[in-house]
Amino acid sequence: VSILALTTASMMAGAAVHAQSTTGLSGLSGFYGGVGAGRTDTDIGNAGIIGSTDKNDNAWKLFGGYQFNPNFAVEAGYVDLGKASIVGATAGGAPASATLDAKVWQASAVGSLPLTPSLAMTGKLGLAYADTDTTGNIGGAAFGGSDSKTAPTYGLGLRYDLTKTVSLRGEWERFRLGSAGLGSKNDADLYSLNAVFRF
Repeated sequence: VSILALTTASMMAGAAVHAQSTTGLSGLSGFYGGVGAGRTDTDIGNAGIIGSTDKNDNAWKLFGGYQFNPNFAVEAGYVDLGKASIVGATAGGAPASATLDAKVWQASAVGSLPLTPSLAMTGKLGLAYADTDTTGNIGGAAFGGSDSKTAPTYGLGLRYDLTKTVSLRGEWERFRLGSAGLGSKNDADLYSLNAVFRF
């Protein structure tokens, strides 16, 4: 997290000079909102289950924020990370399975480094509140768990401004999830394509 914080800070500081020659659509300020969709890659605990994991699922998100200048914005949003699962057996041979379902609320500072009048690199650093639920079955006995966790979130991306009011943003984000009964931490990486609309 500290490395990303330094990267985001350096992007924001260096962009102040660079943006003077590239300010165009990327220099617009004001409120914005957006919607995104993508895929997650979630590392989940195994709860003592030995077997195969399905770590990938579809995800979607809604977000909004305020762009103060070409280099800095604040943003909040909701993310449905989808599900991840493991299917196999316990060490004693009993059939077992578990599925994790995660949803996240987040708030972040977003730094931008304009590369051209329409293209900018972005870096995100903030906090995320993750609500995680687990359902499973071990040897015919059902189990479940719920967990809420607040932890740092961060990401990197590229934004391309199509017009004065519409942009596309490709992004990678990392979220830390609670154990939710699976016995260890669970991390989720989200790779998404987002449409951004300025008001």
